[in-house]
Order: sequence, then C-alpha cells, then structure tokens
Amino acid sequence: MKIRHLRIFKTVCEEESFTKAADKLFITQPAVSNAISELESYLDVYLFDRISRKIYLNETGKLFLTKVIKLLDLLDNLEQDVKDLEDNATIKIGSSITIANFILPQAIVNFETVYQKTPTKVIVSNAGKIEEMLHNNEIDLGLIEGVIYDDELIKIPFSSYKLVFICSIDHPFALEGSIDINQLIQERFLLRETGSAIRDVFDSALLLRNLRVEPEWTSINSQALIQAVKQNLGISVLPKILIEEELAKGDIVELKVKDFELVNVNHIVYHKDKFQTQRFKTLVEIIQNKGRDK
Repeated sequence: MKIRHLRIFKTVCEEESFTKAADKLFITQPAVSNAISELESYLDVYLFDRISRKIYLNETGKLFLTKVIKLLDLLDNLEQDVKDLEDNATIKIGSSITIANFILPQAIVNFETVYQKTPTKVIVSNAGKIEEMLHNNEIDLGLIEGVIYDDELIKIPFSSYKLVFICSIDHPFALEGSIDINQLIQERFLLRETGSAIRDVFDSALLLRNLRVEPEWTSINSQALIQAVKQNLGISVLPKILIEEELAKGDIVELKVKDFELVNVNHIVYHKDKFQTQRFKTLVEIIQNKGRDK
C-alpha cells in the first residue's frame, strides 16, 4: 500500500467515479482502476460495490475512508511542518577570533534580517579546531584565517588583513625606523598558540628563511598579548585591525621590518559533502559581501 493509492482512493470517493477521478488527478482511467484494485488486494477487502457498471462506496470503504482522510491530513501537515523545520533549523558556525570580532557580528545581523526564524550558533576557536569540527559535522560552516590544505574542505577566500609586529613604547626598537628580521627574532616573543592562523602564517614565513622563534608567552587570547606588550614583556605579531585603537592612542608601537610582510587571508570553509540549504547559501553570500566591505 502506497500513499499514491490512498490519494487516488480518496479522490474516487469524492468524485464517485473512476473516470472523474482520473480527470481530476490528470491520469488515465485504467491507472485509477488498477490503483483501487491493488489497494483492495493488499487490504484483502472490497471497498466499493460495483453495481450496473457504477461504483458505490460500501460500509467497509466508508470506515476506511475516515481513517484515510485523517492519515492524509497528518501527512499534508507533516510536509508543511518540514518546510517550517528548515526555517527553524540552527546554522552552526565556527569562527576564528579576528573574524568573529570584525566581520561576523554584522553578517549575522544582516542574515537574521532576511531569515528571522533561522537561529545561528557561533563557536569561536582556532583554525585547527574549526577544521576538526567541520569533519565531525559539529558545525556547518567555518570562517578560518590562513592557509587550508585539507582537500575535503571547500575554501572560499573573502577578505584579508595585515599582520604587524608590535612592541611597547619603552622598547629600544620603538624609535627604530626599520628593523631586520634576523635582529628582531633575537627578542622575547609573545605569540598566539600553535594551530592559530596568526601563528601559522608567522611560523611559515620564518621557515621560508630557515628561521624560528621560541615564544616566552603563548596565548589563545590576543588581548592578553596586547597587555603584555604594553608592559614591555616582549614583541608580538597580531592583526593590525585588532590593535588600531592602541596604535592610535600611542599605547604600543608598530615595528617596520625590512622585506617581511605578513598577510592573512580569510576563508569561508565547509565540507565538500555538506548539503547546502538556501539559507546556508544566503549566509555565505552575506559573509562574502561583508568581507568585501572591510
């Protein structure tokens, strides 16, 4: 027994004719007749009396029709509810700290203006953790800084920002016009944790020059590093957009390093096998647009 059989049965009951039911359903009369025969055969009962080449719903058929109407109403409601469920399904986003600070909040506001019923959930973490969550289907979408090598993930570049070296106003380098990287790496460093995009970009740039540093501070919190730099505890590497206020106030100094420029590219990332709803696609488009505005 299939839902198709029940819908044909209900229509035949309403039209009191195989031919009229066929016209209403835009199928052939034999197709209607066969469907009713298959239904009766499956149920092992007769639902209609055939008298003088006319059909009449018998008492068993009337009882069955009552149940069919209830079932089809429930099914129709379920189909409508599924559409509503998609509206109410949470979109889970993993974001790096910098993107969460400067791009994501306004993107979420714009998205929720379009889809007011669709909630979002944001987890802020480093790039490595976000990639892991994408593979475990713990999040739907990732916003990651830096290079992503995983071929299982779709990567869409949407913005970039400059990384700069910073020091205290009391550091000897604060008055230097330009510094060589080989001289700079002799200083104490206060860096983001391994696995963060900021750290990966810096370490990779050093590696290309066969250089490395061993930081005295490692932190997942960029603000902690800024405060430590202010106290002249060492030099750090951070996104310029993150420290513009401190630079403007003169609390810290941006160091100019000869022939050593660091840029982080931001990516929208999702698993290649992830099903993309229209809401998912809209969110991706909004984030791309916000990235172009920066």
